[in-house]
Amino acid sequence: MSSMKKAALTLSLTALALLALAQATYPLVITSVETKDYFPGNPRTTFRRGEIVVIETKIEVAPAYYYYYVAPISYLQIITMWYGNSMMGLLLTRARIALGETKTFGGGIGIRLTDPIGTYKIEFYVWNGFPSEMGRNWRPLADNRTAFITVTG
Repeated sequence: MSSMKKAALTLSLTALALLALAQATYPLVITSVETKDYFPGNPRTTFRRGEIVVIETKIEVAPAYYYYYVAPISYLQIITMWYGNSMMGLLLTRARIALGETKTFGGGIGIRLTDPIGTYKIEFYVWNGFPSEMGRNWRPLADNRTAFITVTG
């Protein structure tokens, strides 16, 4: 292959990689969110007071970022559970993820016997740290996700 063709091919591949990177909003993707019962771990969206909601997520590096990131990405994942404007529970973890890995995170939030009956909203965030830690460098690393559960008496 001539040097001119090699240069054109390299330029084309670089342009495609940059285009893919520009289209991917964030370097990480929350690929799944799921709510389950505590035992035996079956998927569920309706819970009774006194039960524990197990919340599980899976995170991966966005495919478009395979051209951009070589080192593992450090992240903070926060999961909140809300009833209206009241936060009913909070889960968080810090981890690092490398290209090709899938990270699974799960935790449980108990529904108290006095908690209200109705629809609860679960929000999922992935950031590079807390804003107070990162200052001007703070940023989200994945699109937020939302799930809902129903709490009965």
